[in-house]
Amino acid sequence: MPYQHVRPVPVVALSPTQAAASTGLNPERIQAAIRDGSLVAVRVGTKTRVLRSSLERWLLSHAAASRQTEQVSP
Repeated sequence: MPYQHVRPVPVVALSPTQAAASTGLNPERIQAAIRDGSLVAVRVGTKTRVLRSSLERWLLSHAAASRQTEQVSP
């Protein structure tokens, strides 16, 4: 069988462990954010998945909060 070029499939959902690895955060921090509802996750069968877009929004909200804290601090 000749070599066929296969296009990479974009990853749109991550497991909590993959989300932690991709952000450099502790997996417990990701799990806690899912539990408290600040990071939206979905259940697909028995698996929990975090949409990449939700993860990006969650991270950006933390970045915005950090910037506000830096501006307020003397």
